[in-house]
Amino acid sequence: MTEATTMSDSEAAQARAVAGAGPAFLPPFANSRLGSMGIELELMVLDRLTYDLLPAAPDILLLLDKQKKDWVATPEITTSMLEVATSVLGSYREAAEQVEEIRTSVQRAAFAVGAAISGGGAHPFQKWNEQRIYPKDRYRASAKKYGYLAKLFTVFGMHVHIGMPNADEAVRVGAWLTQRAPLFIALSANSPCWQGEDSGFCSARSNVVGAFPMSGIMPADVRNWQEFSDHFDRLAQHGIVNSIKDFYWDVRPKPEYGTIELRVLDTPLHPGYAAALACYARELCIEMAQQPGAWPGGNARELYNWNRFNAAKEGVQGKWIDPCTGTEHTIEQVVRDDLARLAARSDDPDFPEACKLIDELLRDGGQARWLTSHMAAGAGMNDLARVAAEIFDRPLTTGAGAGR
Repeated sequence: MTEATTMSDSEAAQARAVAGAGPAFLPPFANSRLGSMGIELELMVLDRLTYDLLPAAPDILLLLDKQKKDWVATPEITTSMLEVATSVLGSYREAAEQVEEIRTSVQRAAFAVGAAISGGGAHPFQKWNEQRIYPKDRYRASAKKYGYLAKLFTVFGMHVHIGMPNADEAVRVGAWLTQRAPLFIALSANSPCWQGEDSGFCSARSNVVGAFPMSGIMPADVRNWQEFSDHFDRLAQHGIVNSIKDFYWDVRPKPEYGTIELRVLDTPLHPGYAAALACYARELCIEMAQQPGAWPGGNARELYNWNRFNAAKEGVQGKWIDPCTGTEHTIEQVVRDDLARLAARSDDPDFPEACKLIDELLRDGGQARWLTSHMAAGAGMNDLARVAAEIFDRPLTTGAGAGR
């Protein structure tokens, strides 16, 4: 059997498992170049008059399908959601250029069908029970399996894939990246409202994921790919998981891509910030990969849960407890220290430009407080959704203050 045929069989088995139409399947880990990356963004489709969610994603996808492009646009679980994914990227410049192309293309297609597009982790006033499940077998199966949680999951996240040279390194580096995942929750936090109310959180979206049975983080005792595979098989025997997609972990391996996937971020208000945050994650992973055999200490789940909660609640003004040392720091200081250290060793000549955009995300309380400042000035929920759409609409210039 040729390699191409084997890959085709593997992809078919994976597709059947994901759709719930076949037995549980974990594909082999497809090794990738260390530091290659991809970005996935879940975007809101809005009515241009009311700025409520609009079930127009199928119409937008029809227009985007006619366009020749290196990136892809796909449906998500409800018809007011649109997912876009970049090609494989190798630097900040590549990421910034492609997400800007995505932004302008999606914006034009949405305008043609009477819609607007927005970033953000959660729509400020949509009602979950009014959403429609996208007519796709996988999503129908999810709705049957998870009940009302499927519609409640009308939240919008950013996922970052970082290439790993082998499966064991994906497990090890993934454990390191997990410890810093709360920093990315804080930097991306921009969903202060939920179901028409001020949630009191900077990222209300982060709380929704926890309702799913396989949320959280990879078990600390999983230390290599064989142990992960054994863990998958044990859960599959009980019907708990059928594919890698059934793990809603904050960081998970993605074997068919040969990556680890960081899944905690609210979709930034502007795709330019997405490119910068992805490169921050990339640089952290490269740094960790260059420390072979090293494992993080202090894997207490309770400590991680507290860091995660604090980041979602307070955003960039929160605190982070270093799991290795037990010392508490401000999130802002940890991020600034990371960026200074990573910039000094990075082989990406444009990484300093990414650092400038991340610096913007640390200012004025971050994206969530950029939005709540409008509420403090008297803006209503419709106004909040409109402001988010306007931020998405304009090109981003470093230092231009797109969020204010």
